[in-house]
Amino acid sequence: MLTSLLLGAALALSLRRFILPYMAEQDVLKAAAPVNMIASAVFLAALALTCSDKGFWNASATLIGGVTLAFVFDDRRPKLVVAIAAACLLSYLAMR
Repeated sequence: MLTSLLLGAALALSLRRFILPYMAEQDVLKAAAPVNMIASAVFLAALALTCSDKGFWNASATLIGGVTLAFVFDDRRPKLVVAIAAACLLSYLAMR
């Protein structure tokens, strides 16, 4: 159960920065490129681990919970949010 929460948190905290290149203007992207690259790597790794390690219902619940939490979290401090997402992913890998 804790591993699903860690993956859900990693998904939620990195999702906004992952979708930013598809929705923002070019000037915003240049300023946030390093943070977006790390967030994209964290999001894709968490997504892959969710789909491969969990059963269908557990993976579905983790994905839905992560997407729901992504809309709740504020993204005013992107470096801190992405660092916490990476810490959640690393914690999951340590527990696995």
